[in-house]
Amino acid sequence: MRTIVHFIVSFCFIQFYVCAIAIGQEDSWTMSQCISHALENNISVSQSYLKQRTSELQVNQTKMNRLPSVNGSASQSLLDPMNTSVGVNANLNLFNGFNTENSIKKSKLELERQKIQVEQAKYDIEIAVAEAYLQVLYAHDNVELAELLLSVTEKELKISETKFKVGSISQRDYSDMEAQYANKQYSLIRAQNQYEQQLLTLKQLLELEPGVAFDIVIDRPTAEFEVPSPIDVFNEACKVYPDMRYAEQQLAIDSLSVKMAKSSYYPSLSLSAGVGANINFFDSESELQGNNSLRLSLSVPIFNKWQTKTNVETAKINSEYNVLAVESTKKNLYKQIENACQNAKSYQAEDKALNASLEALNVSVDLARKQFEVGLIDATTLLITETNYAQTKVSQFQAQYMAILNHLVIQHYQGKAIAY
Repeated sequence: MRTIVHFIVSFCFIQFYVCAIAIGQEDSWTMSQCISHALENNISVSQSYLKQRTSELQVNQTKMNRLPSVNGSASQSLLDPMNTSVGVNANLNLFNGFNTENSIKKSKLELERQKIQVEQAKYDIEIAVAEAYLQVLYAHDNVELAELLLSVTEKELKISETKFKVGSISQRDYSDMEAQYANKQYSLIRAQNQYEQQLLTLKQLLELEPGVAFDIVIDRPTAEFEVPSPIDVFNEACKVYPDMRYAEQQLAIDSLSVKMAKSSYYPSLSLSAGVGANINFFDSESELQGNNSLRLSLSVPIFNKWQTKTNVETAKINSEYNVLAVESTKKNLYKQIENACQNAKSYQAEDKALNASLEALNVSVDLARKQFEVGLIDATTLLITETNYAQTKVSQFQAQYMAILNHLVIQHYQGKAIAY
């Protein structure tokens, strides 16, 4: 019996331990997990999908416009209360200058354009999440650096305290070290606050509930990657980038808009039919008097105060305007791609230069600390050396993450999955 109880207790403990580990892992998100969650839950993306559904309804409605319209009617004469009329009328448009067919084509193109808008919303949220994720990583590295500097300064403070007690250093040197230690504590608090703020920004971007535990996986990316040619990226972007496709889709819509405006020049032909009756419900001897009709109507436009001409010219002007808009979109797209490629190369170069500088500064810091321990330099000289190292390290963090961010932006323009 004890063996069974022991087995049950052990099994429950193991299950609890496994669940605790699983929960801890679920709280830490990778970049790909953040992007996937944002695409499914972000409000802007959801709103784009709702607009797409509206466009789908519009396509169905334009198709239904081919069908006849049917209306029922009933009227009661006020002068002759005994006389009541009822009827059913139907009207079918046989020809209206191809306006109905062009409307269907236009609504389909507008639906495709709205689908492109959904893609653009996804593109925007992907790059926004990636940027926010890198900001969290950058802030986390700054926290680790601040913790390291605080730990080192704490050791140096203890050494200074010992030296001050035996009279090896002055009160000023010891006070400088105390001030530096307090300053390192302040820097750590600021770095931690900045990390929590960046983490909150990412969490809000993911539309997570306030009470949900959230953290990211600290997987430091590398800034070593090959930067492609801007023109190659641009050629790929012209095929896949939503903004570019959206602008080009507008030109096809403009062409149909011109045709729809010209449809008013054509005559229209319609077929109508009606079934009606007059009846006196209060006279049992009255007879039902039928009133049936079947008409074929032709309407020929002669003069409508130049309204059709104005509409056609306006549609043509809009088309010309959007042709220029496509060219402007292309130029802006190439400019952004060129900047991203140039920035990626520049930040990579900065990273390498700062890394070489850090190697030299690391030697200088080690030497300065040994000299401080034996009393060859004062606390101020040591603090200056350590400050230079810390500032250079922060600059390297910034250069690395900016290079990676521009690398992700380039992938973004190429239509590739964002990953480092």
